[in-house]
Amino acid sequence: MRFFYRQLKKAFVLLLVIFLGSQSLILANVAPVITDPKMIEETNAEREKIFSALIEDPTNLDYLFKYANLSILLGDLEAAISVFEQMLIYEPDLPRIRLELGVLYFRLNAYPSAKLYLNSVKNYDAPEEVLKKVDSFLNSIVEAEKDYIHQHIFSMGLTRSSNANSGIDQDIIEIAGFPLTVPEDSKPQGDITKSFRYTYTLNQDLNHPRGDQINYVIALTDQRLDSFHRFDTSSIVTSATRTFNLEGNPTSIFSRPSLDASFTGFVVLLADKALLNSHKYDLKFTGSLSDSLLFSIGGFHDQRKFLMNDLKSGIMNGLMISNSYVSNSNILTEIEYEYSKFNAKASYETYQSNTFGLNITSLLGKGWGFKASLSHSNKQHFSPLPVFGERKEELNSIKVEFSKSSSNNCLFANYRISKNDNKSSIDIYARSNLQVTADFSYVCLLNS
Repeated sequence: MRFFYRQLKKAFVLLLVIFLGSQSLILANVAPVITDPKMIEETNAEREKIFSALIEDPTNLDYLFKYANLSILLGDLEAAISVFEQMLIYEPDLPRIRLELGVLYFRLNAYPSAKLYLNSVKNYDAPEEVLKKVDSFLNSIVEAEKDYIHQHIFSMGLTRSSNANSGIDQDIIEIAGFPLTVPEDSKPQGDITKSFRYTYTLNQDLNHPRGDQINYVIALTDQRLDSFHRFDTSSIVTSATRTFNLEGNPTSIFSRPSLDASFTGFVVLLADKALLNSHKYDLKFTGSLSDSLLFSIGGFHDQRKFLMNDLKSGIMNGLMISNSYVSNSNILTEIEYEYSKFNAKASYETYQSNTFGLNITSLLGKGWGFKASLSHSNKQHFSPLPVFGERKEELNSIKVEFSKSSSNNCLFANYRISKNDNKSSIDIYARSNLQVTADFSYVCLLNS
């Protein structure tokens, strides 16, 4: 009988080895842990070496465990799961292997199987640290299986602006060919803005096989200046984004492709009077060119209505392209381009613009983050502005910010300095402004 059992066990493992051999022809089912192509090649070669050793010694637990771990590094979680499940057939009293299986199924979003293995760990004399990991993953599964996830964010901040009144930088400006002296009260003056924001987000899991979801956002903002109350602004923004996770095509240059369809509506008030409302529709495609390179392209249609001056109302259409790259040192670099065309009721308010942006984001450690942004935009109006003539503008901006999260990740602080310089062919539209901002956000209230 023992002989029969040993032969049966060897047969099981031999079938496993045959299965693993076929897995070498299958692409990774998640992104590899390692990203360097040379290391991936070396790891795959080592896995093939272990596979050859398993053919000679199919019951060697060390070889099986090494094969599983190498598969995990390569993103082939299904191969690792097959190894661990076969190991439990003839060695069921292995709580750490059951934990590994629970984690692997969790990473594949196969939550019923994950819970089965994680709960089974508690039936064995597992170490305390293993049981803590089990409880942590079980709690994560409870959160992941919720159809709706809510979040409330409360923020407040202070901003010091060098040109809070949108003053004219020059001493003398030219209007209709005549030089005019700019009065002192029309020149740039500093002020402090107090801002209060509330953001509510609702994420709806559609229980789709590919993980589709809808994200809803409501944001309320109120900004009050100490002196220049005529520039106080408030806004109400609502948006809904439907994400379609597209099935990958093995011959496509993109992996993990997705399509986002969004609607955003907002109302802006100036000095507590309605200034602008907008209805915007976006469609964006995103796909990975590699593990570290992400590409996006999209378009938008924006219907804008200026309530104080209907001649400025109109329709904006645009195109957006971006590339995001994550280096080996986890520095995110984003390059962005946007073209937009605004067709207003008044021809002299119709314009086209081109905007180029560069963003660099990095984690600094101990909860600190860093981001630097550069932006260049040029705008050209199609018809001369009455009295003032041809209008062309160029806006250059730079922003540097540091962020810090608390130990429980509930409180976030953001410190930011930005400089905007707007050049214009019409003197009264030329502006420059330096802003220093401190923002604080609390994200854990009533979240579920």
